[in-house]
This record gives sequence, structure tokens and C-alpha cells, in this order.
Amino acid sequence: MQYFPNTSQQMKIKTYTILFLILLICTYSCGFDQLGKWDISELYAQKIDGTSKILYKYDAWGGRDSNANGFVILDSTEIFKIDLKNELPFYKLSDIPNKNKIEGITHECYNSCGEDYYKTKPNYKPMKVDKFQSKNINIENIIYQYRGYSEKDGGLERYVFEKFIETNDSLFFYNLNDVESMDGIHLDELKVKKGEVYLQQNDNKEIQKIIVEQVSLNPITKEFIDGRTCFLTPHNKTLANEFSQRGIFRKIKIAK
Repeated sequence: MQYFPNTSQQMKIKTYTILFLILLICTYSCGFDQLGKWDISELYAQKIDGTSKILYKYDAWGGRDSNANGFVILDSTEIFKIDLKNELPFYKLSDIPNKNKIEGITHECYNSCGEDYYKTKPNYKPMKVDKFQSKNINIENIIYQYRGYSEKDGGLERYVFEKFIETNDSLFFYNLNDVESMDGIHLDELKVKKGEVYLQQNDNKEIQKIIVEQVSLNPITKEFIDGRTCFLTPHNKTLANEFSQRGIFRKIKIAK
């Protein structure tokens, strides 16, 4: 004999199904931050020129090994929290953030991922530019072809420097030595653009390491010229307050 559930049982099944779907949707669309499950591993903050707002760069881990990392804008009166729906889409900043605009870059496949990588011609010009607003600041996300981006994005450089000078838009480091490579590269001077400069300091506000993520774009066409990552360690005692706030992130100590 074939069994058919009665009306009451059917209603219960439908109710449980709906509740399950709501829970599933909430878990993946609201994000783990709504459940308080994010463990922030790194957090940096930079004051946005001409505003009371802060640009945060963070890296966090949640349940099921989920990772969230990126940039988000908050007012200086707000307490930082993971906010996936307002996360900016950048991989890297391409200029110093200010009250009028924050510009960054990212990439998408455009038929150049996986097996198609070498079947396509590298394109270094923007594929498209997304424009929107976040916290009343204009945002521009310049999107490149994955192959074009990856071929111009350079490797990691490590130096110990003797001294530095800061200007409005740049940092100049002097008498640098690469103490880790076999070649022992020496540079008299290294100029880096401010915007995505990260200061790591100890409890005495002494700089332990400076991380520079820098991309160079053609100022008119926005063609991707190159990208570089530099780890810079001071040879002499250097304090965090020797650096300005413009275009520079400072590491935030995370309470455990």
C-alpha cells in the first residue's frame, strides 16, 4: 500500500523546508560577521584625507575556513567590524585615498584563466571601470585581464634601509641592502608611491617593518605598467610618528 502524508504532515514538511532555506540564505548572504564568528588576524587603518573617515584593510577567518580580506570605509566614530556587503572590490589601491575618490584595481579572467591562459594575448589596458559610491566617496574599480595583470605584477623585494625622506606623495629610502638574496643587491635610493604603505610597529612605536604594495598605471590610459611588493626594515631606530598619516596605513593592535 502506498503511503501519502496527511495535510498536517505536509504543512510541517513545508515549514521545516522554508526554515532551512531561510537559515541557508542567511548564512551565506548575511556573512559570518552577523554571527560573530570572524577572527581578525590583521587590521590596518589609514585616515582618508579631508574627511573624518577611515579606510581599513583587514584579513579575517571564519567558520568552515572561510576567509575575508579587503578594504572597507568607516567613520572615525564607528567601531571596526567585518562588513562584507560594504567591502570594496579592490585587490590593491592605485593612488592615495582622498575625500573625492578612492581608486583601486582588480582582475577577472576574460578567457585567460586555467587552460586558456596561454591561448590569449595579454592585454594591459583596463577591460572596464566600475564606478559607485561608498560612504559618500566616489569609488573607481579598474578591472584588468587576469593574464595582463599577472604578467606585469612583479615579485617580492626585501631591503634594509639607512634613512628615509617623506614628501606629500612619495617615500624615498636611502642606502638599501638586500640582506636575504644571494646577489646582495644594493640600492642608493628607492622611491615608492604612497597610498598602500603599511607600518608594522612594536609596543614602543618603533618600526619593525614597512610593507609597500605599489602599482604603476599610465596616468591617461590607465594601462597597467607594473606592480611590486617591498619589505623594508630600518637599520636604525625609526619611530612611527616620523611618518605622516597621508597615504600610510598603521597596524591596529587586536585585543584577544
